[in-house]
Amino acid sequence: MKYNSTRTMCNQLHKHASKKEAKRCDELTLLEKAGKIVKLKQQVRITLLKKFRFQGESIRSIVYVADFTYYDKEMKKFIIEDSKGFKTATYKLKKRWLLSIMKDRTDFQFLES
Repeated sequence: MKYNSTRTMCNQLHKHASKKEAKRCDELTLLEKAGKIVKLKQQVRITLLKKFRFQGESIRSIVYVADFTYYDKEMKKFIIEDSKGFKTATYKLKKRWLLSIMKDRTDFQFLES
């Protein structure tokens, strides 16, 4: 596995890219059961740039895959959360791109754990 991470299954039997991500899934699941968050989803694909054609060539879309998304009832915000041990250059670029798209939304927050 890349970056010394170990594929790990959480208590909900979801497969995760790392132990850290699996642990965070367990924590978020408990928060959802306690009613503090709702609409918990995993591996959510967010399109940053739609596919298009250029001079007859098909150019693929660019997608950011968030580890988790949910709505935090206390903060009253939609959360996009990533559990990263190692931040690649691609991750940093896509994160910046995502934040630029979401910059005017007051009901949104990006978290890294």
